[in-house]
Order: sequence, then structure tokens, then C-alpha cells
Amino acid sequence: MYHPRLYGSFYEMGLKYGSLLKDKVNFKLPRVSQHMKAFGLSCIPELRAFYPEIYDEITGFAEGIKDKPENVATFLLSLVPFASTAQCSVFAFRNNDSTIVGRNYDMSFAFKKFTESSLIAPDKKYSYVSQSDVFIGRSDGINEKGLFVAMSFVNGKKIQPGISFHFIVRRLLEEAATTSEAVYILKQAKVSSSNNFLIADNRGNINIVESTPDKSKVIELNGKDRFLHITNQFVSNEMCNHDNGGISWSKSTERYKSVASMLRNTSSLDLFKAKRILSDPCVCLNLKKEKFGTIWSIVANLNTLEIERAETKPKITNYKPETRLNWWLKKQKIIPSASGKI
Repeated sequence: MYHPRLYGSFYEMGLKYGSLLKDKVNFKLPRVSQHMKAFGLSCIPELRAFYPEIYDEITGFAEGIKDKPENVATFLLSLVPFASTAQCSVFAFRNNDSTIVGRNYDMSFAFKKFTESSLIAPDKKYSYVSQSDVFIGRSDGINEKGLFVAMSFVNGKKIQPGISFHFIVRRLLEEAATTSEAVYILKQAKVSSSNNFLIADNRGNINIVESTPDKSKVIELNGKDRFLHITNQFVSNEMCNHDNGGISWSKSTERYKSVASMLRNTSSLDLFKAKRILSDPCVCLNLKKEKFGTIWSIVANLNTLEIERAETKPKITNYKPETRLNWWLKKQKIIPSASGKI
């Protein structure tokens, strides 16, 4: 797993990372089919309207790898609608004094070599630590305000030119301090495909957004419950008919039920218990025949910004502390407190 630290203007961050990849591994964009290329090109106007700053980063990255910005944008925007393999388990739990989150990212083992965890601190935006298996876009993360965002793939019935989840997760982490702010931004996006988003903040506000090109449904944690979780299907009555199914091979329903059972029997959750849930054989995928399984796992306390990550199949003993976000905040003299206030 790569561990870049990127800060400054969007253009500077893109140029730094693109140049680094060019110098170290002679990075070149993978080829995509003409069909995917045409789709990606049709998404560019939507991306520039929704998230104009990110195109500056794409431009810098393209300069760094000696390519054209439209080629970088086309590649990134064409990936998600035509890829149906990523499977994930995510939860957030509200204690009386903290919010604890956990996330397994399940993917083909071949993608391990492309994974990265980045400290990203754009000028005039919130800083955050986030994970991905593709440069620039993000799959999950925690920002300096104690906001957590993670997605999971759903096999929907429709795609359209729009914004892929990689860019939605990034914008939420950079601009939202609370769950409600993140949901507001997300609902403005013209999404290109179907996904679940789990969003939680250090005030104990937890939401799921079941999202498709046609509609979305926001599920809120009610007053008596402690947790929400997602795997790879829609669960609300309003959204089930937008789910095409076909993902039983990844044990999505079994993972969903297992996480629910373990959390339902938990009166309070800490990072150790969160790691135990994510490491459970019923939750952590290890499909040897398909060469598919959990390739990273994270747990975090959103109030203290204590983050731990396993960069392979998770076990209780193989998580390591992720300290870069607190390092950056201390460097900037922005110190998180246990109360969640910064």
C-alpha cells in the first residue's frame, strides 16, 4: 500500500503525485475500451460542474505523468460504472461518548498492489486520511472534523453520465464537517451508478444514503438504536426494486446479518471490538477460488481521531496505528479533543 502525503493547491497535489509515480514506476494510464472512453468523456462536464477543483488536480496529475487531462479524467470516470467486483462491509456505532466506525474493503487480490492510503490536505479545505485502489479518487476516509465516509457497491439497473463515487467521497471529506452537511452535498450529485454511502460524525449522527441514478433514500439512525451498517445491497423498501442482485457469491446477505447480530449484542463498542467484528470469518471475505477478499480494513474513533488500519486480510493483531492526520493537525496547531470539538 502506498502512503502519499499531499497538501497545497489541487494542482500542486496532482502534479506532485503524478510526477512521483512517473519517476518511481514510470506510470502510464491503463487502456480502456472505446465504449468506456466515450462514457468517461461524457461524464467530464458533470464532474467539472459538481467538483471544479478536482479537475485542477487531474490537470496537475496529467502533467506529472506526461499525458492529457482529458485522458486522466476519462479513465477515472469510466472505471466505476463498468466494474462490478468491489464488495464491502461498513458500520458505525454510537456510544454515549464516542462514535466508532469500521470498514472492510473487499476486492480482487490483484488490486492489492494498487492500494493507497493518503493524507490529503488541500488549501482551504478539510484535511483527511483516506483509502483507495485508484489515484485521486477515494473509497473511504476520516477528516479532521471527525466525519467518516465510506461507500459500498450495489449492482444497480442503470448507469448514466455523471459523478463516480470516488469523487463524491473526496468532496464530502473536504467540505463537510457533519453528517447532515455531507448528505446535503451528496444529494446534489448526479451519480453515474448505484452505491450505498455510510456517513457518520463525532456527534453520533449516522446516515446511510442508498443512491442510484434515478433516486436516493436517506436512512437515519433513530433515537433508540446504536448502529447502522451496509454491505452490497439496498435494504429499504423504496430502493429494493433498483437493485439487480446477482452478488450472492460475495456473501453480502450473510455479511449483513453477521455484522447486525454482533453489533446488536454489543452495549458499547471500542476499537478492539470493532476489529474483532471485521476479522470474523463471516464478515471478512477470503474467497480463494475467486482470488477475492478483504484487501484493507480500518477502524476509528471519530472523537479522538484514533485510526487503525490493516493493509491485508484483517486480524485483531495486524492493525497498525494511522497517525498522519493527528500529526498534520498538530503541525497546523489544530488539536482534536475527546469531546469531538476542534
